[in-house]
Amino acid sequence: MSSCAVGKDESEPRGRFQPPMHLMWLVLVACLLTGATTAQESQNIPLQATIVVISTGMGEDRVTFAFNTTVPEKEAAERFQRLMEYGGWQGKLLRVRTERPRTEAGTTLSPITDVIGRAERVIDRSSGGLPVEPFLRAFSDLAYFELYFFVQGEMPFQGLREWSTPDLQIKLIQTPGVYRYQVRILRHTPEADLRVPFLQPVQVQTAPPQRKEVAKGWRIAGWALISLALGGMAYLVMRWATRHPSRLPASVKRRESTREG
Repeated sequence: MSSCAVGKDESEPRGRFQPPMHLMWLVLVACLLTGATTAQESQNIPLQATIVVISTGMGEDRVTFAFNTTVPEKEAAERFQRLMEYGGWQGKLLRVRTERPRTEAGTTLSPITDVIGRAERVIDRSSGGLPVEPFLRAFSDLAYFELYFFVQGEMPFQGLREWSTPDLQIKLIQTPGVYRYQVRILRHTPEADLRVPFLQPVQVQTAPPQRKEVAKGWRIAGWALISLALGGMAYLVMRWATRHPSRLPASVKRRESTREG
C-alpha cells in the first residue's frame, strides 16, 4: 500500500493541525488510493486496506476505509458493522461505492471499493490512547493495512507505539496531529492473539543523583589513600627496624632469631 505525506502551511503556528479536515481527507485519500491502485496493476497483489479516522473534537468522528481493489459492496458494509461492534461504538454507514479513481493527469485507474461512515467517540482524547485493537479484529483477514488517526486539537498521547508478537507486528509513525499505524497480521487462525495495550507510555529513565555517585567515588578514593598510607608506613617501619635492630623489643629479637635458626 502506497502512502504520501500531507503538506502543512508553514505560515501557521507550529504544533497545531493546520489544514481544514475535509482538505486533509481529500489529499490523503487521493494520495493513498492512487498509489494502491497503481501498484495493483501488477497481478496477484493481496487485498490491502487504508483506514482513516478523523476526530475534530466536535460531534461524531468520521470513519472511512478503502481497499486496493474491488470487493463486494455488501461485504464492505458488513465489515463496517463488525468494526462498530468490536469497538462498542454507535455508528452509521453513509456510503459504500465502487469506482475508478482518476489521477491529477486525468488517467483512469483500476476500480476500487471504499466505505464512508461516522461514529460517536471513536477517539477519547482525554484517555491518551487510540483504539487500535477493534481495527485489528475487523481487518484480521488482511496481511497488511494502514490505520490513520487524524486528531484535531490537543491530545496527551500515551497510546500504543510498537508491538511485535508471532501473530502481528505494529509500528507507529507519528507527526503532529497524525498517528499512522502500519499493521501486519502474521497468523490468520482463530487462535491468533490480537490483543494489544491501549496505553504504552514512554519509559523515562532517570539518572541516579550525582551527589551519590560523587560520594561513592570519594569513599573509594579515601580507601585507596588510606591503603597507600598504611603501605608507606609499613615500609618505613621495616627500613627503620633493619637499620636499628638494637632498638627492637626483646620479644621481636627472639622471634627474628628463631626464624633465622
